[in-house]
Amino acid sequence: MQNLVVRRPRIEEIDSINEFFELVIRDTFERNGIADLVETLEGEIEDKRKCLNQDIESNGEKRYFLIVTIDDMIVGSIEYGPSNDLIITCTNGELKDLVEIGTVFVHPEYQRKGVGNIMLIHIFNELKNKGIKEFCFDSGYKIAQKIWIKKFGGPEYHLKNYWGEGADHMVWRLKVSDVLE
Repeated sequence: MQNLVVRRPRIEEIDSINEFFELVIRDTFERNGIADLVETLEGEIEDKRKCLNQDIESNGEKRYFLIVTIDDMIVGSIEYGPSNDLIITCTNGELKDLVEIGTVFVHPEYQRKGVGNIMLIHIFNELKNKGIKEFCFDSGYKIAQKIWIKKFGGPEYHLKNYWGEGADHMVWRLKVSDVLE
């Protein structure tokens, strides 16, 4: 893709990035048939805002974001940071010391065009460069789960009906060396 740039977020972009989060999260909830979960949706948006603020305030020490732009338009985001409470709870604390990759968002108009793969390669290399050997991530979205299973195999933890009948939650644990092969 021409004019695609992967880089760290800038403080003056916080509002634009937060608007991007809201757009992608609302689209994700609609496509997964859960748009009626308004409180959960709003909580997810607020959580991403907090994660971004942690990155900006700590200069990437507490959370580390990358964004993708095409012609200066934000089309993707990815980050890593401490494992979230859900991962810690679902794994009985087994993964509490691993970093979690999260906020893997691609603008609806740029999905299935390789943006996600580019972000993953960049974040995996960042983990390798920082000496991080293992990471985890989770998903409760059916569409994302299919993508992750195809890309990384089955999850280490598969919590059937966690979000209700037919709505599972999955947690993966991977080695950086395995995903960079």
